[in-house]
Amino acid sequence: MVERSRLDEELDLLRSNYPGLEYRQEGHWVRFPEYVVPVEIWGQSTVEVSFQIPERIPGQAPYGFFVRPHMTLRNQQPVGNYAYPAQTAFGGDWGKFSWQLLVWEPSANVVAGTNMVNFARSIGDRFREGA
Repeated sequence: MVERSRLDEELDLLRSNYPGLEYRQEGHWVRFPEYVVPVEIWGQSTVEVSFQIPERIPGQAPYGFFVRPHMTLRNQQPVGNYAYPAQTAFGGDWGKFSWQLLVWEPSANVVAGTNMVNFARSIGDRFREGA
């Protein structure tokens, strides 16, 4: 029996929660074609989201995520910890949010500890923060 890598386990878990995701092996890039954001804060209801699975997962926590189109707040306030434009494996017309989970405590069992699905879900927390 072939032992599955942590990366494979993380990808399977992501795919089971986000069936429409696209994966690029080079750089371990993930893209969600539609991620729901609060329209009352951002003035749009969905965006594309992209991020990288760290090379040394689970020992290395994920950091940052990318969005397309360029994000602006409905109230025109500046968006904190956000830079535009940024380059991804899916092109260069993305914005980048600096973001990380408050706690990264992975376990040998991918579902028992913190994992990339937790990170992907936390992106919604950032969108709910607004500025």
